Amino acid sequence: MKLQQLEYFCAVAEEGSISGASRRLHVAQPPVSRQIALLEDELGTALFIRGSKGVRLTQAGQSLYQESRMLMQGMDTMVTNIKNIEQGIMGTLKVGIIYSVIPYAMNYLRRYRERYPKVDLRVNVDTPQQLIEDLRHGNVHAIFIRSGATGQYGFSERILSEDPLELIMTRELDPAPELSEIPMELLRDAPFCLLRSDDIWGYSNFLSDECLRHGFRPRIVCQCTSTHIAVQMILAGFGMSFLPRSITATVPGSGLYSKPIAGLTAHSSSMLVWNENTYLSQCGRLFVDLKE
Repeated sequence: MKLQQLEYFCAVAEEGSISGASRRLHVAQPPVSRQIALLEDELGTALFIRGSKGVRLTQAGQSLYQESRMLMQGMDTMVTNIKNIEQGIMGTLKVGIIYSVIPYAMNYLRRYRERYPKVDLRVNVDTPQQLIEDLRHGNVHAIFIRSGATGQYGFSERILSEDPLELIMTRELDPAPELSEIPMELLRDAPFCLLRSDDIWGYSNFLSDECLRHGFRPRIVCQCTSTHIAVQMILAGFGMSFLPRSITATVPGSGLYSKPIAGLTAHSSSMLVWNENTYLSQCGRLFVDLKE
């Protein structure tokens, strides 16, 4: 078994086709197909199920893919560690962030950058579902996400902050500008831009249940697929929302602010999450172990 074969195998697995792997590797298709065939012959098992629309991994292929990823990540780390002896901590750190934890993530990244300025940071903002998949497959070292999304995967995690859930609004949308808290009865006719009822955090369902307990349904003028869209709808004047308070820090100077609902207490935790089942490089380990 050769390292090049594993490189070709991983490329085919990730691209879902020989042709896609060929383009990515800048190698003609026949050599890629040949190396995959040799690898299957050596292992005595099929690694892919071929179909008209591409290929997908067999159970044996899935196992080899995970092991191969860890091997190649380990080799990259070995080279980086040797360089670090003379040059200080170096390497590439890959991090994923959901929009609603950007304020906490930026503070964390800033502290890491101050301590390890030679590390190359690669940061991506994406959906919770995509970031979880990236973490499962070792495509990122860690993700910043909110509690309640990753419990079933056995990831390691650390709480960064407890964030109260509050009404997010502008002054034009505020039903009681003179009050520091909004009484529930003043929300009876207020317009709302809420996350869809099937969002993984359950903010909208929580608010709707509280409104129903007070004898009315919230007037939802827009259901949003993401927190970022909800913020933009608020700023455009469509309605207020019910989200973690730190959301207001994602658009400084915009006039966005928050107020609690009188008598209602709820929180959402911002988390740093990583996967101990994939290889964690030196710069990744230093990242997840970073303390104040």
